[in-house]
Amino acid sequence: MDSRRTTSEGTSGHSGPHGRRDFLKLAATTPLVAWCATPVLKAQRRGGLPNPVGYATISWPRDQFEHALHTISSLGFHGTQMLGWAEEAYAGGKQEELLKLVHQLKLQPVALSASAVRVDPANPTDQSARLRQYAAFQKEMGGKYLQVTDAGKPDEKYSDDQMGAMGARMNDLGKVAEDYGLSLGYHPHFGTYGETREGLGRVLSATDPNRVKLIADVAHLTLGGSDPAEVIRAYHQRLLFLHFKDVPRHIEQLARKDRNLVRHEKYYFCEMGRGVVNFPAILGTLRSVAFKGWIIVELDGYRVPSGGPDESARINRNSVRKLGFQV
Repeated sequence: MDSRRTTSEGTSGHSGPHGRRDFLKLAATTPLVAWCATPVLKAQRRGGLPNPVGYATISWPRDQFEHALHTISSLGFHGTQMLGWAEEAYAGGKQEELLKLVHQLKLQPVALSASAVRVDPANPTDQSARLRQYAAFQKEMGGKYLQVTDAGKPDEKYSDDQMGAMGARMNDLGKVAEDYGLSLGYHPHFGTYGETREGLGRVLSATDPNRVKLIADVAHLTLGGSDPAEVIRAYHQRLLFLHFKDVPRHIEQLARKDRNLVRHEKYYFCEMGRGVVNFPAILGTLRSVAFKGWIIVELDGYRVPSGGPDESARINRNSVRKLGFQV
């Protein structure tokens, strides 16, 4: 299937004129969390949904990273999720410029994808040192969450001992996040062991709910055959935040026949409202469990429209507004 996909690429900046210590003192007087409070309060007063809504930079190529942040802010989103490469690209003095930019744009750096950390049930490698690097960066940014995935194979039959050992390693990663004042979220991803409802359940059962939370991506869950509303209801006490995007009908239908049929497709996802994800049921469940945490619109692996990722972001912004979120 002929399609275009975005890549996880972006640019770095130059250090600003002020000292890092002075800037951090300035930032401390204007907490990032406060930037999100006003939209939430307005939503409560107007009867809208109280959740702050962000947008992930993954939709744009790496060399458009700072443009992506400007677009996300201009569309009214309250925060963003960045990819792990930003930790290296903005290391050292460059991080000060990124801090200034997100401050100016009034964006909360909600989550950072710990892209290089993927926990494999069959490989006991300790990845806590790499996660510590991500955690130090995210703490400096004033962020909240770190995201990890598993590296297991969807159809593999892992033993209870293997799952227990993987759970212990994830718990250790959760402790690293805690040490930096952050929370660790596990993202069940299509193409990994957590792809299916059974796989997701085994991973969460093997981990400490106090150390390893859940990032529920409604499109990945749908594509893997799960009911996102049921997953949210079952694990709402572990729910850290959600990813919102949609799945094209023909892709979902292929996956229902055989998930292997869509593993090698050029794209899986689409803008909200253009696919089969049951958002009304999801919102009903979020209300019933009183979830007030972050919603991050994350559109990756998609057919880019003629107007580029900016056009997709506008479509998604309009969709979340129709659902009742204040953006």
